[in-house]
Amino acid sequence: MGGGGGDKSDTDEYEVVHQIISIGSVNFSRKSLAGYTELTLRPQTDHLPYVTLHCQQIKIYNVSVDGCQDVKFSMDDPFTQMCGDPSKRKLDYYLTKYQQAILKNDYDFKNQGELKVEIPREVQAKLQSRNTTRPTINVRVEFAVEDPLCGIHFHVPEGPDGIKKAHLYTAQFANSSRFCFPCLDSVSARCHWQLEFNVNSELTVVSSGCLKEYTLSSDERQKNYMFKLDIPTAATAIGFAIGYFDTIPEPTRPDVAYFCPRGMSPLLQHTTDFLQRVYPIYIEYLNMSLPYGEYKIVFLEEMLADTQSYASLTTANVTLLHSARIIDQTLVSRRVLGLAIADQYFGVFIVPESFNDKWLVVGIKHIVFLVLMRKIFGFNASRFWVYEQLNRVYKAECNQLLPPLHLKDKTQSYALTSGSNAQTFHMDPILTPPHIVELMELKSMLVMRIVEARLGEKIHFQNVIKKLLALAWTNPSGESSSINALLTAQDFLNTIQMECGKDLSEFVNRYVYQPGFSILNFSFAFNRKRNLADVTIKQKPLHDSDKYVGQLTVLVQEIDGSFSNTLQVEQNDDLQELVCQSKSRRNKKKKIPLFTGEEVDIDLSHTDQDSPLIWLRVDPEMLWLCKINVQMPDYSWHALLQHERDVVYQHHAAETLVNFPTQKTISTLSTVIMDVKCFYKVRIQALHSLAQCVSGNNDPTVNEDLLISLFQKLYGSADNETIPRMNNFSDFPQYFLQQDFMRAVGNIKDQAGMTTRKIVNFLSTQLHYNDNQSNEYDDSYLIVAIIDGLTSTIPLKVDTKAETHLGHVKQILPKIVSLLNIDKKMPSYQQIVSSACLRFIAKLIRHGHIMDNLKDSSIFSAHLKKGQSLHVRCTAIQQLARFVKNENSERDLNTLLSLVEFDTSAMIRSYAIQQLYKLPLFTRHQDCLLNTLHLVHRLWRLLNEHVDPNLRCSLAQLYYTLYGRSTPACVPTNNCAVVIDLKGQTARSNMPGIPSAMRSFTSKFDDDKRYNSDDSSSSSRKKKRHKPDY
Repeated sequence: MGGGGGDKSDTDEYEVVHQIISIGSVNFSRKSLAGYTELTLRPQTDHLPYVTLHCQQIKIYNVSVDGCQDVKFSMDDPFTQMCGDPSKRKLDYYLTKYQQAILKNDYDFKNQGELKVEIPREVQAKLQSRNTTRPTINVRVEFAVEDPLCGIHFHVPEGPDGIKKAHLYTAQFANSSRFCFPCLDSVSARCHWQLEFNVNSELTVVSSGCLKEYTLSSDERQKNYMFKLDIPTAATAIGFAIGYFDTIPEPTRPDVAYFCPRGMSPLLQHTTDFLQRVYPIYIEYLNMSLPYGEYKIVFLEEMLADTQSYASLTTANVTLLHSARIIDQTLVSRRVLGLAIADQYFGVFIVPESFNDKWLVVGIKHIVFLVLMRKIFGFNASRFWVYEQLNRVYKAECNQLLPPLHLKDKTQSYALTSGSNAQTFHMDPILTPPHIVELMELKSMLVMRIVEARLGEKIHFQNVIKKLLALAWTNPSGESSSINALLTAQDFLNTIQMECGKDLSEFVNRYVYQPGFSILNFSFAFNRKRNLADVTIKQKPLHDSDKYVGQLTVLVQEIDGSFSNTLQVEQNDDLQELVCQSKSRRNKKKKIPLFTGEEVDIDLSHTDQDSPLIWLRVDPEMLWLCKINVQMPDYSWHALLQHERDVVYQHHAAETLVNFPTQKTISTLSTVIMDVKCFYKVRIQALHSLAQCVSGNNDPTVNEDLLISLFQKLYGSADNETIPRMNNFSDFPQYFLQQDFMRAVGNIKDQAGMTTRKIVNFLSTQLHYNDNQSNEYDDSYLIVAIIDGLTSTIPLKVDTKAETHLGHVKQILPKIVSLLNIDKKMPSYQQIVSSACLRFIAKLIRHGHIMDNLKDSSIFSAHLKKGQSLHVRCTAIQQLARFVKNENSERDLNTLLSLVEFDTSAMIRSYAIQQLYKLPLFTRHQDCLLNTLHLVHRLWRLLNEHVDPNLRCSLAQLYYTLYGRSTPACVPTNNCAVVIDLKGQTARSNMPGIPSAMRSFTSKFDDDKRYNSDDSSSSSRKKKRHKPDY
């Protein structure tokens, strides 16, 4: 059997050339839809006894082939009860069976599907009696989807009017089109599409393809939609949404429209206004309009991700919608939607041939998106965003080695950690944990930036992208037929060789086919005799990965200017020399030229008078996958922070100055905070660094008064500086800085590790006098920042020193509870104030500071119910996961696992599992009351029975975190036996690996002997043994 593209094997027996999907019935009450699909197949052989299609969680009513009715068919789903042996609870056993099931139905491997359709004899006879060309056959499948667990999501709000806000949409994960309709579920099986919908006249349909027909029935009770997709497209890129939607057309483009649930059109209007600036930027850079002609964005409830891309369609989370009064969400939504539009070019139109090649389209998509960021958000914002993603990848690599971006064999596995119990990674979209996929996408962007730099001018990489799009649009014969491209690493390298004459095969072998991340430590010393700097380079590859070699740029700021140097890094430990261009410091002019050409006054009185060096910037363009640490004296960091124009290194300087808590550092940080010309994120970092320098400082003159005085100068009332002025957020950088003032001040501690009363009074004053009446922007995020600052003041333990401070904090509790109640009646944006209040209350409970009537987790369980915003539900889940970990709360664990099993929101189900493995209740070989056989059976059942591949992947991650790859210790083996000696009152077991079970068994006899039936004493002993670790 074969497909419409990719690497077809000799066993290919047919390919799909056209598919019709017709949905004729939608029932929101029953959460079901019904219809039929008709596939036009072109056989590649004269003997075709049957065809197989991918089809899961779908009811099949009838199958016909070329008009022959009631054709025999059978269903064989290898994912049901994969692990048949009930005695095995080993993760390796499960993953092996799971991978076998995936490969069995992988179109690019075995070409087998779950639905097997027998070809009638008369149709086979027609195939064998052909004259010249093989005829096509039409396979029609009538199906229904009822109460689906994945693939299609029904959002039906509770209440009498809930049905009028209902909608459904495709919610695919990896190759999960088979959960929505029968198809050939592979990126290499591409065809033309026709999608038909017959729905209630009040409903609106948004689908992949261009709308060709729209009719109303004679009684005006039904609508008929027909969409066509003339570009050969895979089933994985077919999506649709049906519901009660409002529509807003794009004013600058008649082929673009936006949709949202009813009643949200004002938010939709404001959220999408900026997109009219996005399309011209992409079209100019790529020299190509939107690839599918029409384009739609529909905002939907309860989405798992922020966006999901299909051919000519993007489904987006309704949480991205915001009004003109919301500042913080505006930046997030614009980045997310801008990236989603770039995904239409690279991710939907041009797709990777396999999951191995995903790094290509993801990397190119992000390079295109960075062009947008520079023009919409500014050069500094785009550079700083790259810097943030580089740090995210570094932190992830420190905790766990990320796999290579490309494994040459799909069946190959890779160990993420060392040792016999190492977690293995399979290059498959279904088997890869979601957090690993996200990090690999970020790493793909970083690698593609290096590719762009290696090609020289940015125009060269732009020409490569244009060439890929041109090849995707034109078939080999030269006729424009809009064939969707399958991109491979070799195709990409060949295009670069053809367009730029560069051979990057060695680069790809190091950065793509191999894993790794390095730490580069730099230090320098000035050699007065030779007028040069001796630079020491020490490279430390993480997790014993291969070292990086190559050229590294170092920018040296000297008194005569900034000079670029290139170092060749070959060894892990290296010593190199940099020739100084400035000869002497004496009799020099006062102003010093910077790299930008600007001349500034720099105070050199604290520096080495014989050295012309002021500071170094290593790899300023961030073209190495490494964390760079530069050792310089404090005066170099002071000068760099104040006078350098590179926001990345300014931010790095502000971070580093925490290690030099001197008066000069405090003065420099204060100056930067007050400098309105400085990039706002650098000012924010300087603020937090200053708070760290003040916190616990031995100098009594350096205390919280310093930050409070800075705040009062910036935001204090003209009449009384101790009271904040009325809110005015028209200056966005000042607004973001004001938020972080609250958090930074809340983190200041005295030498005893306690927060002073002055800080608590300051924050409570900000909360009490917060006045937003004349402000055109919403202040929800500022209130959240104040509450977060107050949360940071809660002491972690109760002692005599903490009691006094705790009394001041407890006085704020009624105000927090009041805000929580007010937010229910007059909700803040996405109820973020409620989330902050819950975090405050949770910390009080967690550390034993709260009164008895709130001294359990019931308040968080109450906020898990539907009707609460997504933010509130996620906060409640996070706090319950902490209760499970700290209190060994079986009730809260059951609550979270019930969410995983029964909640209708895929986002909530996934988030609950993620919190359980990020805050594991125990780890392997660790004693815990919750480490029971019942928990093992429950998780194992979910792993085997839940059809959602995304949830299965997260469950496997949780299972590995708790038990590793081996069989859980609490699971009895077949040859397990316990011998009890009643006379000696001892127990002896031959079960390996569970000494804790034997200890508890033996101690039971001891307890009975000493305490007889004293149940209260026994209970107290259990609590003492399993004391929570706060």
